[in-house]
Amino acid sequence: MSDTHASNGHNGNGAKASLRVQWAGIVVTILLATGALTIQWGVVTAKLQQVEKRLDELIVEARGLRTEYQAIERRVSYLEGRLNGSGGREK
Repeated sequence: MSDTHASNGHNGNGAKASLRVQWAGIVVTILLATGALTIQWGVVTAKLQQVEKRLDELIVEARGLRTEYQAIERRVSYLEGRLNGSGGREK
């Protein structure tokens, strides 16, 4: 049987070396995939932090607009009260 393997160009050491090359290829692929996922996770995390920061800014802006709107409502209410009050006095 060893003659058959020798005539085919295969020997015991060649099969082991081939298996090592296959496993090395698998390990390198896993390492590259893990590295790519790590980098992608970092990019996604950075983008989410930017979105969170922008949402915080929008919340602050919305609170400011709500305060301004309430101030305008008070002024309008005051003016309406004066108009309604002065109309009643004239009659």
